[in-house]
Amino acid sequence: MHNRIKKTLFYVVIILLAGSCAKDEGPQYFVDGSIQPYFNRFMEEAAQRNLNIDLDSMMISGDIRVINAQNVIGQCGHTDTEPSVVIVDKFYWDASSDLEREFVIFHELGHCALFKGHNDISDTQGNCVSIMTSGTSSCIINYTAATREALLDELFTL
Repeated sequence: MHNRIKKTLFYVVIILLAGSCAKDEGPQYFVDGSIQPYFNRFMEEAAQRNLNIDLDSMMISGDIRVINAQNVIGQCGHTDTEPSVVIVDKFYWDASSDLEREFVIFHELGHCALFKGHNDISDTQGNCVSIMTSGTSSCIINYTAATREALLDELFTL
């Protein structure tokens, strides 16, 4: 019986050691299926403006989660496990149109992929001249089918 316990302990130790020696594969990335079409669209719009943006090689994650911060609908986060992650608030996402979803994803990718900061400059009518507006300034966000091209041209100007 004593040998049986020793043998069992030996196997337990071997299994524990083998598990602890597993290689850390480093940060992983994941893009929610609902967000992927917007990531693809972002890369396509960049390519139309002669910019080669490969979000896969940049390992930028995209996820829909509840964001508990007040008045925050999206964010570009950086952590040890997620070096760059676009997070969109679930409640905002569920209630948004295609154009509204595109706006928030493109804005956050402006931070994560293009490394842009906020730009709250307005035109003479008070409209934001950049998709990179903070949303807390006095400029009016006017992202529509009519203004989309000009705002995307500005976004992809480095």
